[in-house]
Amino acid sequence: MNSRWGLSLAAGLALIALPVAASDAVESSKEFEVEMPVGVDLARSVILELSDVQLPRMASVVLRVRSLESVAGTVTELPLGSIGLLAESRSAEGVTHHPVVRIEITKRLKRWRQDHPGISTLRIRVVPFAGADPLPTLKWSAASARLSLSGS
Repeated sequence: MNSRWGLSLAAGLALIALPVAASDAVESSKEFEVEMPVGVDLARSVILELSDVQLPRMASVVLRVRSLESVAGTVTELPLGSIGLLAESRSAEGVTHHPVVRIEITKRLKRWRQDHPGISTLRIRVVPFAGADPLPTLKWSAASARLSLSGS
């Protein structure tokens, strides 16, 4: 009986892990490498700033940020934060421009830093979602990413 329970548990955990592993295949995701600013460990708030973000006007999108870590050839992802951006309307044409999009990542980044105290850069992936589903073919862009601090 215990071996069946173990197999069921393993199968369930594999299903839970599928969305994270599947995000690798999302062609609309963007990856950045950001420098850890001096004082990041003492800051009250850490914000990921995406500059020059362009999205279709008819798309409501949740941008989810994940850290990427490669260990022994396996990439693991840790969710850091997200932000929702509303569409103008379903029938709107063209592109909307956001000079800066700010995503609060303080709590999860500080937990990550406890296990990675000496790391000076962080590799991140930004994936656009609609509800629980990634948007694999969304045409969007962001020129750069950086971390900013407040309350240090």
